[in-house]
Amino acid sequence: MNMLLHHVLCLILHVVSSSQYGTETIETLMPNVKVVKVELRSFTETQVPLLCGDSYQDTEVIWMKDSEREGQGNQIQVKVEEMMGANYSCHNAAGDYLNHTLVLVQDIPSPNRTRRVLEKSHDADEDEYIRCLAKNYNGTFHCFWKKTTYRTSAVVALVQVGQFSGRNFSCSVHSDGAGLTCEDLDSCSFAEEVSRIDLTIYFRSNYLLEDYTVTPFYIREIVETDKIHITKVEGNTFQWGYPATWSLPCSYYPLTFQVKVVHARESCDSEKQVLLKETKETKFTVTHSSKRYRFCLRAKDELVDRPWCQWTDYE
Repeated sequence: MNMLLHHVLCLILHVVSSSQYGTETIETLMPNVKVVKVELRSFTETQVPLLCGDSYQDTEVIWMKDSEREGQGNQIQVKVEEMMGANYSCHNAAGDYLNHTLVLVQDIPSPNRTRRVLEKSHDADEDEYIRCLAKNYNGTFHCFWKKTTYRTSAVVALVQVGQFSGRNFSCSVHSDGAGLTCEDLDSCSFAEEVSRIDLTIYFRSNYLLEDYTVTPFYIREIVETDKIHITKVEGNTFQWGYPATWSLPCSYYPLTFQVKVVHARESCDSEKQVLLKETKETKFTVTHSSKRYRFCLRAKDELVDRPWCQWTDYE
Protein backbone atom coordinates (compact mmCIF):
# COMPACT_ATOMS: atom_id res chain seq x y z
CA MET A 1 0.00 0.00 0.00
CA ASN A 2 1.36 3.39 -0.94
CA MET A 3 2.16 5.68 1.93
CA LEU A 4 0.65 9.06 1.17
CA LEU A 5 2.85 11.98 2.06
CA HIS A 6 0.74 15.03 1.30
CA HIS A 7 2.52 18.37 1.22
CA VAL A 8 0.57 21.61 1.33
CA LEU A 9 2.17 24.99 1.85
CA CYS A 10 3.50 24.89 5.37
CA LEU A 11 2.34 21.26 5.73
CA ILE A 12 4.17 20.86 9.01
CA LEU A 13 6.64 23.19 10.62
CA HIS A 14 9.26 20.48 10.26
CA VAL A 15 11.75 22.05 12.60
CA VAL A 16 9.65 23.58 15.35
CA SER A 17 12.35 23.72 17.96
CA SER A 18 16.01 23.03 18.45
CA SER A 19 18.40 23.05 21.36
CA GLN A 20 22.14 22.69 21.67
CA TYR A 21 23.69 20.05 23.94
CA GLY A 22 27.45 20.25 23.68
CA THR A 23 28.28 19.52 20.05
CA GLU A 24 24.88 17.91 19.45
CA THR A 25 21.73 19.62 18.25
CA ILE A 26 18.32 18.23 19.15
CA GLU A 27 15.52 19.15 16.75
CA THR A 28 11.85 18.34 16.42
CA LEU A 29 11.44 16.99 12.91
CA MET A 30 7.67 16.64 13.13
CA PRO A 31 5.13 15.87 15.88
CA ASN A 32 6.36 13.07 18.17
CA VAL A 33 9.73 12.80 16.41
CA LYS A 34 12.96 14.23 17.80
CA VAL A 35 16.30 14.06 15.98
CA VAL A 36 19.71 14.15 17.60
CA LYS A 37 22.04 15.66 14.99
CA VAL A 38 25.65 14.71 15.64
CA GLU A 39 28.96 13.83 14.04
CA LEU A 40 28.71 10.07 14.31
CA ARG A 41 32.46 9.59 13.98
CA SER A 42 33.04 11.23 17.36
CA PHE A 43 29.64 11.04 19.06
CA THR A 44 29.29 8.84 22.15
CA GLU A 45 26.20 9.89 24.08
CA THR A 46 23.91 12.78 25.00
CA GLN A 47 20.84 13.56 27.09
CA VAL A 48 17.52 14.18 25.33
CA PRO A 49 14.62 15.90 27.11
CA LEU A 50 11.17 14.34 26.72
CA LEU A 51 7.77 15.82 27.53
CA CYS A 52 4.67 13.67 27.79
CA GLY A 53 2.37 16.67 27.35
CA ASP A 54 1.39 20.03 28.83
CA SER A 55 -1.96 18.59 29.92
CA TYR A 56 -0.25 15.95 32.08
CA GLN A 57 1.51 18.28 34.52
CA ASP A 58 -0.62 16.99 37.41
CA THR A 59 -0.69 13.38 36.23
CA GLU A 60 1.47 10.55 37.50
CA VAL A 61 3.40 9.73 34.32
CA ILE A 62 5.47 6.60 33.72
CA TRP A 63 7.81 6.35 30.72
CA MET A 64 8.49 3.08 28.91
CA LYS A 65 11.19 2.10 26.41
CA ASP A 66 10.74 -1.21 24.60
CA SER A 67 8.40 -2.53 27.34
CA GLU A 68 10.86 -1.54 30.07
CA ARG A 69 10.37 1.27 32.54
CA GLU A 70 12.56 4.26 31.67
CA GLY A 71 11.54 6.94 34.14
CA GLN A 72 8.79 8.82 35.91
CA GLY A 73 7.40 12.33 35.55
CA ASN A 74 5.89 14.48 32.85
CA GLN A 75 9.37 15.65 31.81
CA ILE A 76 12.41 13.38 31.87
CA GLN A 77 15.90 13.13 30.35
CA VAL A 78 16.93 10.00 28.47
CA LYS A 79 20.41 8.95 27.36
CA VAL A 80 21.06 8.35 23.65
CA GLU A 81 24.28 6.55 22.70
CA GLU A 82 25.80 6.37 19.19
CA MET A 83 22.99 5.40 16.79
CA MET A 84 20.83 3.86 19.49
CA GLY A 85 17.66 5.93 19.39
CA ALA A 86 14.39 4.53 20.66
CA ASN A 87 10.63 4.92 20.85
CA TYR A 88 9.56 6.22 24.27
CA SER A 89 5.94 6.04 25.39
CA CYS A 90 4.35 7.64 28.43
CA HIS A 91 1.46 6.17 30.45
CA ASN A 92 -0.61 7.03 33.49
CA ALA A 93 -0.52 5.05 36.74
CA ALA A 94 -3.12 2.63 35.39
CA GLY A 95 -0.91 1.85 32.39
CA ASP A 96 -3.05 3.73 29.86
CA TYR A 97 -1.14 5.14 26.89
CA LEU A 98 -0.84 8.94 26.89
CA ASN A 99 1.74 9.90 24.29
CA HIS A 100 5.06 8.91 22.73
CA THR A 101 8.28 10.36 21.31
CA LEU A 102 10.43 8.70 18.68
CA VAL A 103 14.11 9.66 19.04
CA LEU A 104 16.29 9.30 15.93
CA VAL A 105 19.98 10.00 15.31
CA GLN A 106 21.26 11.85 12.24
CA ASP A 107 24.83 12.37 11.05
CA ILE A 108 25.31 16.08 10.34
CA PRO A 109 26.65 17.11 6.90
CA SER A 110 30.42 17.13 6.59
CA PRO A 111 32.92 16.57 3.76
CA ASN A 112 33.75 13.08 5.02
CA ARG A 113 30.26 12.03 6.00
CA THR A 114 29.45 8.43 5.12
CA ARG A 115 26.10 7.81 3.45
CA ARG A 116 24.54 4.62 4.79
CA VAL A 117 21.04 4.33 3.29
CA LEU A 118 21.24 5.09 -0.44
CA GLU A 119 23.80 4.24 -3.09
CA LYS A 120 25.20 6.93 -5.32
CA SER A 121 23.96 6.72 -8.90
CA HIS A 122 26.66 5.03 -10.96
CA ASP A 123 26.04 7.17 -14.05
CA ALA A 124 25.74 10.45 -12.14
CA ASP A 125 28.13 13.29 -12.90
CA GLU A 126 27.66 14.82 -9.46
CA ASP A 127 26.89 13.66 -5.94
CA GLU A 128 23.52 12.22 -6.98
CA TYR A 129 21.60 9.63 -5.01
CA ILE A 130 18.07 10.31 -6.27
CA ARG A 131 17.09 10.67 -9.93
CA CYS A 132 13.87 12.44 -10.91
CA LEU A 133 12.12 12.54 -14.27
CA ALA A 134 8.80 13.59 -15.76
CA LYS A 135 7.02 11.94 -18.67
CA ASN A 136 5.21 15.14 -19.67
CA TYR A 137 4.50 18.72 -18.62
CA ASN A 138 1.37 17.98 -16.59
CA GLY A 139 3.10 18.62 -13.25
CA THR A 140 3.73 15.01 -12.18
CA PHE A 141 7.25 13.72 -11.67
CA HIS A 142 8.81 10.47 -10.48
CA CYS A 143 11.96 9.92 -8.44
CA PHE A 144 13.99 6.75 -8.00
CA TRP A 145 16.79 5.53 -5.73
CA LYS A 146 18.66 2.39 -4.73
CA LYS A 147 19.24 1.36 -1.13
CA THR A 148 22.56 0.01 0.07
CA THR A 149 22.87 -3.70 0.74
CA TYR A 150 22.79 -3.26 4.50
CA ARG A 151 19.86 -0.82 4.59
CA THR A 152 17.26 -2.50 2.37
CA SER A 153 14.65 -2.19 5.13
CA ALA A 154 14.99 1.61 5.28
CA VAL A 155 11.74 3.48 4.72
CA VAL A 156 10.77 7.00 3.73
CA ALA A 157 9.97 8.90 6.91
CA LEU A 158 9.17 12.31 5.48
CA VAL A 159 9.01 14.14 2.16
CA GLN A 160 9.47 17.89 1.96
CA VAL A 161 8.59 19.26 -1.48
CA GLY A 162 7.76 22.75 -2.70
CA GLN A 163 8.51 24.40 0.65
CA PHE A 164 10.49 27.26 -0.85
CA SER A 165 8.62 27.58 -4.14
CA GLY A 166 5.20 27.77 -2.51
CA ARG A 167 3.87 25.05 -4.83
CA ASN A 168 1.35 22.50 -3.60
CA PHE A 169 2.26 18.83 -4.09
CA SER A 170 0.86 15.43 -3.20
CA CYS A 171 3.43 12.61 -3.07
CA SER A 172 3.13 8.85 -2.65
CA VAL A 173 5.92 6.31 -2.16
CA HIS A 174 5.97 3.39 -4.58
CA SER A 175 4.94 0.02 -3.18
CA ASP A 176 8.47 -1.37 -3.63
CA GLY A 177 9.94 1.50 -1.59
CA ALA A 178 12.38 2.39 -4.38
CA GLY A 179 10.78 5.59 -5.59
CA LEU A 180 7.96 8.09 -5.30
CA THR A 181 5.56 10.04 -7.49
CA CYS A 182 4.63 13.67 -6.83
CA GLU A 183 1.81 15.63 -8.42
CA ASP A 184 1.60 19.41 -8.57
CA LEU A 185 -1.98 20.07 -7.42
CA ASP A 186 -1.97 23.60 -8.83
CA SER A 187 -0.27 22.72 -12.11
CA CYS A 188 -1.27 24.11 -15.47
CA SER A 189 0.78 22.48 -18.22
CA PHE A 190 0.46 25.57 -20.42
CA ALA A 191 1.78 27.95 -17.76
CA GLU A 192 5.42 28.95 -17.56
CA GLU A 193 7.20 27.64 -14.45
CA VAL A 194 8.41 30.56 -12.35
CA SER A 195 10.17 28.64 -9.58
CA ARG A 196 12.17 25.45 -9.32
CA ILE A 197 10.93 22.48 -7.32
CA ASP A 198 12.82 21.81 -4.09
CA LEU A 199 12.75 18.25 -2.75
CA THR A 200 14.20 16.63 0.37
CA ILE A 201 13.49 13.04 1.35
CA TYR A 202 14.18 11.66 4.83
CA PHE A 203 14.91 7.95 5.20
CA ARG A 204 14.74 6.01 8.43
CA SER A 205 16.69 2.80 9.03
CA ASN A 206 16.00 1.55 12.54
CA TYR A 207 16.84 4.69 14.54
CA LEU A 208 19.19 6.23 11.99
CA LEU A 209 17.85 9.16 9.95
CA GLU A 210 19.35 10.41 6.68
CA ASP A 211 18.11 13.18 4.43
CA TYR A 212 18.79 13.52 0.72
CA THR A 213 18.18 16.79 -1.10
CA VAL A 214 17.69 16.88 -4.87
CA THR A 215 19.10 19.84 -6.76
CA PRO A 216 16.09 22.15 -7.37
CA PHE A 217 14.64 21.68 -10.84
CA TYR A 218 11.99 22.78 -13.31
CA ILE A 219 9.75 20.10 -14.83
CA ARG A 220 11.13 21.04 -18.25
CA GLU A 221 14.63 20.13 -17.04
CA ILE A 222 13.69 16.54 -16.19
CA VAL A 223 11.26 15.70 -19.00
CA GLU A 224 11.97 12.45 -20.79
CA THR A 225 9.46 10.88 -23.17
CA ASP A 226 8.34 7.29 -22.82
CA LYS A 227 9.52 4.70 -25.32
CA ILE A 228 7.76 4.72 -28.69
CA HIS A 229 5.55 1.86 -29.87
CA ILE A 230 6.37 0.83 -33.45
CA THR A 231 4.02 -0.85 -35.90
CA LYS A 232 5.16 -2.41 -39.17
CA VAL A 233 2.57 -1.36 -41.70
CA GLU A 234 3.69 -3.26 -44.78
CA GLY A 235 6.92 -4.26 -46.44
CA ASN A 236 9.66 -2.01 -45.08
CA THR A 237 7.33 0.74 -43.85
CA PHE A 238 7.02 1.49 -40.14
CA GLN A 239 4.55 3.71 -38.32
CA TRP A 240 4.29 5.06 -34.77
CA GLY A 241 2.54 7.68 -32.67
CA TYR A 242 3.26 9.90 -29.70
CA PRO A 243 3.50 8.11 -26.32
CA ALA A 244 0.18 7.92 -24.48
CA THR A 245 1.84 9.67 -21.52
CA TRP A 246 2.98 12.70 -23.51
CA SER A 247 1.34 16.12 -23.11
CA LEU A 248 -1.40 17.21 -25.50
CA PRO A 249 -2.01 18.76 -27.94
CA CYS A 250 0.91 17.44 -29.98
CA SER A 251 1.00 20.69 -31.95
CA TYR A 252 1.86 22.54 -28.72
CA TYR A 253 4.26 19.83 -27.48
CA PRO A 254 5.94 18.55 -30.66
CA LEU A 255 8.41 15.68 -30.63
CA THR A 256 11.26 14.96 -32.97
CA PHE A 257 12.21 11.36 -33.76
CA GLN A 258 15.48 9.67 -34.56
CA VAL A 259 15.41 6.70 -36.90
CA LYS A 260 18.31 4.29 -36.93
CA VAL A 261 18.84 1.16 -38.99
CA VAL A 262 21.52 -1.37 -38.03
CA HIS A 263 22.31 -4.91 -39.05
CA ALA A 264 20.08 -7.48 -37.36
CA ARG A 265 22.90 -8.76 -35.17
CA GLU A 266 23.67 -5.26 -33.83
CA SER A 267 21.91 -3.45 -30.96
CA CYS A 268 20.36 -0.01 -31.32
CA ASP A 269 23.30 1.45 -29.39
CA SER A 270 25.74 0.23 -32.02
CA GLU A 271 27.68 2.88 -33.90
CA LYS A 272 27.75 0.66 -37.00
CA GLN A 273 24.50 2.08 -38.32
CA VAL A 274 23.34 1.69 -41.88
CA LEU A 275 21.12 4.75 -41.57
CA LEU A 276 20.66 7.52 -38.99
CA LYS A 277 18.12 10.26 -39.56
CA GLU A 278 15.94 12.71 -37.64
CA THR A 279 12.36 13.32 -38.66
CA LYS A 280 9.15 14.93 -37.44
CA GLU A 281 7.04 12.43 -39.34
CA THR A 282 5.47 9.36 -37.74
CA LYS A 283 6.03 7.06 -40.70
CA PHE A 284 9.21 5.86 -42.36
CA THR A 285 10.12 3.48 -45.18
CA VAL A 286 13.48 1.71 -45.08
CA THR A 287 15.20 1.44 -48.45
CA HIS A 288 18.10 -0.63 -47.15
CA SER A 289 18.78 -3.53 -49.50
CA SER A 290 19.50 -6.09 -46.78
CA LYS A 291 16.63 -8.41 -45.97
CA ARG A 292 17.54 -8.59 -42.26
CA TYR A 293 18.00 -5.44 -40.28
CA ARG A 294 16.96 -3.85 -36.99
CA PHE A 295 14.78 -0.74 -37.09
CA CYS A 296 15.37 1.56 -34.10
CA LEU A 297 13.42 4.61 -32.99
CA ARG A 298 13.57 7.13 -30.16
CA ALA A 299 12.14 10.58 -29.45
CA LYS A 300 12.70 13.81 -27.56
CA ASP A 301 11.06 17.18 -27.08
CA GLU A 302 11.55 19.26 -30.20
CA LEU A 303 11.55 22.59 -28.37
CA VAL A 304 13.52 21.79 -25.20
CA ASP A 305 17.08 20.50 -25.16
CA ARG A 306 16.58 17.17 -23.38
CA PRO A 307 18.16 13.72 -23.88
CA TRP A 308 16.61 11.18 -26.21
CA CYS A 309 14.34 8.57 -24.67
CA GLN A 310 15.30 4.89 -24.74
CA TRP A 311 15.41 3.07 -28.06
CA THR A 312 12.51 0.95 -29.30
CA ASP A 313 13.44 -1.60 -31.94
CA TYR A 314 11.70 -3.78 -34.51
CA GLU A 315 13.50 -6.65 -36.20
